[in-house]
Amino acid sequence: MKIRKKASAATIESISRLVPMDYDAGNGALNGIHRRLVKGRGEFEQAATKVMDAVIRMSAMDLTLETNAAAIEQVNTSIIAAVETINEAADSTANISSEVSKAHENLTATIIEVSGESGNIMEDIRNCENELTSISRLSSAAISTAQGMKTDLHGLIEVIDNMTKVVGAINSISSQTNLLALNASIEAARAGEAGKGFAVVAEEIRTLADETKSLTKRMETFVDAIQDASHKSSESVDTTVAELGHIDENIQNVWKITENNRRGMDHINDSVSSLAAVSEEISSSMHELDNQMQHVSSECQHLHSNAESLTISSRSISELVEPSKMIEKHLEESTQIMGAMAKDAFYMLDNQVLLNCLNNAVDAHLSWLNILHGMSQSGTLKVLQTDCTKCGFGHFYYAFHPVHPEIAGIWKKLEEKHKAFHSCGTEMIAAIRAGRSGDLQRIYEKAEKCSGDLISDFQTMMRIIEKLSRDGVRILEEQTLHTEIS
Repeated sequence: MKIRKKASAATIESISRLVPMDYDAGNGALNGIHRRLVKGRGEFEQAATKVMDAVIRMSAMDLTLETNAAAIEQVNTSIIAAVETINEAADSTANISSEVSKAHENLTATIIEVSGESGNIMEDIRNCENELTSISRLSSAAISTAQGMKTDLHGLIEVIDNMTKVVGAINSISSQTNLLALNASIEAARAGEAGKGFAVVAEEIRTLADETKSLTKRMETFVDAIQDASHKSSESVDTTVAELGHIDENIQNVWKITENNRRGMDHINDSVSSLAAVSEEISSSMHELDNQMQHVSSECQHLHSNAESLTISSRSISELVEPSKMIEKHLEESTQIMGAMAKDAFYMLDNQVLLNCLNNAVDAHLSWLNILHGMSQSGTLKVLQTDCTKCGFGHFYYAFHPVHPEIAGIWKKLEEKHKAFHSCGTEMIAAIRAGRSGDLQRIYEKAEKCSGDLISDFQTMMRIIEKLSRDGVRILEEQTLHTEIS
């Protein structure tokens, strides 16, 4: 193949640096070689981009799998512990239910016994009320009779007073008669023989007067005794009437108390009836509780079986993590190889690939920061990548190394800032697990500042790369190989 010397030098330089060139017909097969190499580099860029996307997604999937596997295992452990606790509670509740059921049976028997005794007491109270009513009637009759006796005694006392007056009058008449008989005897003695008969009569009259006086004396003593007895009887009747009044008053009080007792017993009877109804409801509830406890026990068995299945599933998920990590490792190694290949002009990535990476890094950092903010607000853990080598930017950062001086200086300083940014995630997770809620806002503000510094550097690099792209300069290309493109 013959190639013109001048055209060959320019073409060889374009091919060696794989920069655009004019396809001169005189270059012959070199034009085809250049096209094939350009096409191959484009395909390499696509492969590198897809591998980078794959390793980023694989890292996210590994983190999600690992986090979820741990969460499932933790939840499963909690479920098993909860099932055991529920089982213990169910057994304890069943025992308590049995004891309550026995106690309830005793209570029911007691209620029945109380109900029977209550009926007997009610019957006794009604009999007592009837007896009190009879006694009250008898007391009223006795009071009425005593009042009559009191009236009769007062009449008797008046009669006795009149008899005393009559006896006194008889005494007075007897004394006067005795005096008259004495005077008649004197006058008969004066009359001599003629007065003898009159003297006998006078003596008889005096004798009769003395006997009358003696009789009235005895009668006076008898009347006095009757009068004294009548006064005492009157006082006794007064006392009896008063006492009967008190007795009747006490009977009325007892009757009221008995009536209150009857009302109380009626209320007790109603309460016992209500208690019996409640007892029946409790008995029904106890049966329902027993059925529910049997159902809970059955559900616990199913739940325990499901927990065992979940344990198997959790182990299966955990087993998936290792192959996934191996795939991630292989992809990461592939990105490292591609990064090393990208230093060669034939495989060098276009500046736009780096611009896309930096744009994605900005979005990823903002999304990561948003997740961290949610954690600081809620105090709950979420899936968060804390390994700076496995995030979207980290995979690219440690695989590709820009060599252009304007970019390389900033690029090298990103590592410490990037590590500090992800360390905030580790610190946030530790604070949440330790319950240090007071530190969460401070950690987020620290991460926000780190993210601001990183994004500022990303934006600075993007502006520089856009400028270098307009000048036809590739940031992955060694500047010693760079020549102006004519």
